Amino acid sequence: MRNALVALILFALQGSYAILAVAADNGIPANPWIADSPYAISHHDPAQTDVTPVDGPTIGGRIRYDQAQTVPVVWCSAPIYKRVGEETVVVASTPMGLIKVRATGDDFSVVSSVPYPNRESVHAEVTDARIAEVMNAIDEKRRAKQDWRLLFNSLLMYYKFNINMRTMPSGAYALFDRDGYHYTFYDRQHLVKSFDQNEVEEPLVPLQYANIVSQLPRDDAKGIDRILGINMTYDGFIVAAAAGAVIITDRELNVVDYHLFPGELVENSIAVDRDNGIYVVTSVNMHKLVWTGSALSQNAEDGAWSSPYDVMPRGMATDMGAASHGSGTTPSLLGFGDDEDKLVVISDGNAENAQIVAFWRNKIPQDFKQKPGTQSRRIADQISFRLSKTTVEASPVVYGNGVLVVNSTYPEPGPIPMDLISNAFLAGTTREPPRGIQKYEWLPGENRFIESWGIDDVDNTDWMPPAVSTANGLVYIANKRDDNYEYFAADWKTGEKKATWEFPDDSVLWNTWGGITVFLPDGDFLLGGFFAIKRYDTGDMRKISRKDTH
Repeated sequence: MRNALVALILFALQGSYAILAVAADNGIPANPWIADSPYAISHHDPAQTDVTPVDGPTIGGRIRYDQAQTVPVVWCSAPIYKRVGEETVVVASTPMGLIKVRATGDDFSVVSSVPYPNRESVHAEVTDARIAEVMNAIDEKRRAKQDWRLLFNSLLMYYKFNINMRTMPSGAYALFDRDGYHYTFYDRQHLVKSFDQNEVEEPLVPLQYANIVSQLPRDDAKGIDRILGINMTYDGFIVAAAAGAVIITDRELNVVDYHLFPGELVENSIAVDRDNGIYVVTSVNMHKLVWTGSALSQNAEDGAWSSPYDVMPRGMATDMGAASHGSGTTPSLLGFGDDEDKLVVISDGNAENAQIVAFWRNKIPQDFKQKPGTQSRRIADQISFRLSKTTVEASPVVYGNGVLVVNSTYPEPGPIPMDLISNAFLAGTTREPPRGIQKYEWLPGENRFIESWGIDDVDNTDWMPPAVSTANGLVYIANKRDDNYEYFAADWKTGEKKATWEFPDDSVLWNTWGGITVFLPDGDFLLGGFFAIKRYDTGDMRKISRKDTH
């Protein structure tokens, strides 16, 4: 593993709570301010690659009911977890609040379910029984293939759960810091910091919360609608991506600096590199800002830059089911060694079909000439994603020089633009789903992408980015077949399918919409989605490796 930062940080908190921050097997320098856990931050790491060192299952089969444990939620993009001694503590941040689960051994029991501050009444209304009622109604219409009734029952979720498209993203991204504190965002403009004293049986309780937009000057705050993602710098500051701005706070949630993007929409989360470069894509530009330790710089002398990329005419993408006006992807970083090309990768909004676009992260090579058809010399290369007519909404998965993307264009979207819920339940059931995935390979000596392998029949209704395990070289991919949810694993290098896991029945309970693939330390799947977070007992489905015999 080349040039990986290995940081050892020991703390004595509440008696004994030691954290060891180490770089993952993909060469990404570990952030010493993020908890030592295979999944302490959304998208696995600050570079947002969706690559994990955990050894996932390799032997396929149908998951029985007794191998599946669930905890009801309205929606959770992806649970994250920290280690407390030998214990595993999972936290699901949802539109309603924070759910803490003990996941040590075979356990998957709820420790606490706590509302966000000032959201107590909504939290109390959305009971487990109500979640089951809504889910069962959708299941009934799905099984009967009743398109418009299914659409109506899907839209009814907004009323039944008292959510809207501005509050539903609450909790979509989260992280644990090195001291075990949990951070996420909620109710449009708030950050919340929560703690459980690093005691497994103690509830996770919000300690501090703040409307960070209200801390800005009034005129600057006007154009900032809601927070959409968070990350952490390598010196321990929170980076919040908001619609119209990037905002830096300390760990006490005090704003220390910010940068506005007038006339541009921020609709995704952000990536951070070891030098505190912050990568944010707006509806028209890819930006690199630089956190200097005291200020957020957009100056070229500090390494910051901006570049346009191809964007569809306004409204064209959203009419085809997209959730974004420009790129739909959180930027993913590629290249971490001293002798490797360092790129940031997104999907664009090219009018003919989406393209995978890579930008030089740092200095542009002196002899590099701008490529025909690109918007700037900053673009290292762009290649057509033939399967997707609109921007990709699931972030690129990056491992080595490989980039894997999923098609997220709905051929028959619901009638309301940017209504994500109806598309999540109609596609693949009563309407055609987005299909197909494609892997690309970056050729460093030639400064270009080539197609590596693809699988055209993958059902991407759930907009689920795959995840790569460096322990076994497999990529794990969400799928639906005959309206039944499943996962399969493919060889990262060749795309050859290796194993498939079918979930217990045809219920929408097993969906993973808008989620991110997570593995518990023993190899069990830990997945989010609508109606429940799920733990699937797949740890025994791993082939014995050399490390298991020692």
